[in-house]
This record gives sequence, structure tokens and C-alpha cells, in this order.
Amino acid sequence: MKNGFFITMLSLAVSLTACDKYLDVKPKGLIIPEKLTDYEGMLNSPTMTRTFPINLLDFTDDVFNKVDALNQSPTANGYYWRPMITVNEKASPDIWGSGYRCIYDANVVINGAPKVTDGTQEKKDQVIAEAKVIRANNYLELLTVFAKGYDPATAATDPGVPMVTSIDVTDKVPGRTPLKTVLESMITDVKAAAGVLPASNVNRYRVTKYAAYGLLSRIYLYMGDFPNAAVYTDKALEATHAILDYNTYANKNQIPVYDLNPEVLWQRGAFSGSPTFMIYSDDLKTYFNSSDIRYSFLTVTNNDGLGRSSLPGRYSFGIGFPEMYLTKAELLARGGQFNEAMNIVNMLRKKRIKTASYADQSASTGEEALVKVLAERRRELAFSGLRWFDMKRLDREGRMPEIKRINKDNNKVEATLAPHGAGYTFEIPVRVQI
Repeated sequence: MKNGFFITMLSLAVSLTACDKYLDVKPKGLIIPEKLTDYEGMLNSPTMTRTFPINLLDFTDDVFNKVDALNQSPTANGYYWRPMITVNEKASPDIWGSGYRCIYDANVVINGAPKVTDGTQEKKDQVIAEAKVIRANNYLELLTVFAKGYDPATAATDPGVPMVTSIDVTDKVPGRTPLKTVLESMITDVKAAAGVLPASNVNRYRVTKYAAYGLLSRIYLYMGDFPNAAVYTDKALEATHAILDYNTYANKNQIPVYDLNPEVLWQRGAFSGSPTFMIYSDDLKTYFNSSDIRYSFLTVTNNDGLGRSSLPGRYSFGIGFPEMYLTKAELLARGGQFNEAMNIVNMLRKKRIKTASYADQSASTGEEALVKVLAERRRELAFSGLRWFDMKRLDREGRMPEIKRINKDNNKVEATLAPHGAGYTFEIPVRVQI
């Protein structure tokens, strides 16, 4: 695999490596980690806290984008499901570049923290564990973009993504590791991390054992391993939390910021900043009505149409307790426990729907409950960064319809994503192809 992108992306690392190997002199303005506090400080850096690739939202059926079909930008290429997201060989590959940048920094912590002489062993273990969870989260995002959806029958041979553990940029970048191997390695790391992580941390950007459980819930759900997903969903829900009742807020500005929001389990920001305005697709609009407070609180209208607005300090692309509850409801429905599944849905909806309009929903079969759970998941988690994740796993089950990108000026269909279509998997960037 070509090394060019790796060296470009990690130019700072090149400087540090060269300095360490050949000069043994600290360059001015750069901090070389030497103490455990230095490595812990890296966990608070934007590279390791603002990790969500914002363009991932444009791949989904939640979004309408007015970007011209002739445009070749990463946004357009993702929105129209073209094979390659970044076609400019001189540019840092979108999503891939930011993902591996974070993975590199995680590896710096994982490889360097064991060698420091300060700090307790317990604290070292916790710092390393946090880095392993962050690395696994980035691998999961990369897999949803650049690898096929998980199929147990083929996952052992389906190409995944390169598993990079070295921090020496002169090392050869490994080839693509099989999808199953990547996921199993992630699971091993996160399970081990959960065993040493604290129950709470200094802020919600930092990893706790419950955040690790939440990530395991996601990984197993993506793999279709529902029994294990249920185990770790329940473990995540053991954390102290609350679901906000939107009926008690006069307006959206009263919703607590992420670090004070009891619904946030693990906060993740966006790599390139939170979106200021995302236009609802016509399909997504059908899931809401005027009695849904989520719709009135979180939507605005401008010349481009009806869209989701960004609230300062309130956009989270991490793991939340509403997600965990909806995962639990989905797993109950899949197991035929439809009444229990609908109890969870109603618990959540009661706090999202205007009291005067609220009515319980019901189901008489597991499949009916599953359809309603997935619809509620679509409402609650819109623009949270999980829709592409859901689309890929649901497509495997034949639950995704054909999706079209329509030019609203002339009603021309510019692109179509068919069930099980090639557009569900993007090619790895040309700069790093073998």
C-alpha cells in the first residue's frame, strides 16, 4: 500500500520522529510527550475528541443536498454515492485521512504511555484503555464507509481497512485486514479497556467503562450479533443517566449543553465542525408531525428549505442513552418481546411528543414492533451520525428501499442507491491503493 498519504497526513509525526532519531533535540513550539500527563493531554486534543467525519451525513437518506451533480467535491461524491469520495490525489483523503490521523495519535498514546516513569500503573492503564476505545471507534467509522456491510458468511475474507499500530511513518503501511479480523481486534481491545476504565471521567469527551460498553453494543449490533449486543446495551444503561422531557423546556436553547446533558454517554465532536444547517430529505419529513417537539425545537426554515439547525454546544456525534434504549427496544422486538419493546418506545416518545397530543403506540407481533422501533430510531437519531451505520446493517436484511437523488429544479434523478448496491461501499482513496 502506498505510503504517500500516511506521510502527508502525519507530517507533524515525521518531524517528531526525525528529531528523536537523528537530532535528539526538541524543536521549538512542539511538545514531545514525555510524561503520563502529556499522553493524557492528547486524549483531550481536537484530533481525539472531534473525530466524526461530517460528510458521512451526506451519504444518508436523511439529507437533501443542493450540490450540483457535476461537482466532483468529496461532498458531492458522497452524496451521489460515487465510487471514490476524494478524487484529487493531491488532497488529504476525506474521512480516511481524518480517521487515520486520530488512529495515529491513539497509537502514540498506546505505544508511548507504557514507557513513562511517572504516574501510577492504574492511571497508565486507564490512559491506554481510553486510546484503544477511541481507536476502535474510528475503525468502526472507517469500516462503515470503506468495507462491505458485515456478512458472517464472507466477513473472514471481505477486505476491511489497514490495521495500523506503528507510529514510525517509515514503516510500510499494511494492506487491508479482513473485515472480521478488524472487528474481532476492536472487540478484544474495547472489552479489555472496559475492565480498567473508571465509571466516570473528567468530562464527557473522555472514555468511561460505560462508554466502552456502549461502543461494544454498537459493534455487535452492526455485526448482527444480537445476544452480545443485548448484554452490552444493558451494561451501558447501568450508568447514571436521564432522558430529558422536552415538554418541560420553553425552547431549544434551554436544552443542556452536552457536558451537562444526562442523555450523553460519550461525547464526540465533528472533525470539521458541526453542521450549521442540514436540509431534511422529503422521506425524513414524513416521520415527523407538528406534535413532535424534536421537529419544532431542532428545525428551521430558510431559502433552501426545512433543515436541522445546530445548537451551540449541543451537537453530539457520540453515544447517547436514547440510542441505547432504542437498541434495547430493537433487540427485544427481534426476540419477539414486542410489548417490552413498545414500552421503551413509549417511554421515549412521552418525553418527545407534546403532552396534549401524546398517545401510546402498540404492536401485536415482533415484526410490527421492530418496524415501529426502527421508525422511532430514525426520528430520534436523525443527524446524529448513525444513519449510514443503520442503512448498511438494515440493507443486509433487505430493509432498505431504493433511494434516489432528485434535482428539484427539473425532477431529474441524478443518482440511485439500489438495495445491496455498490454505492453502500466506497473505494479506498486512490492515494493509498495498492
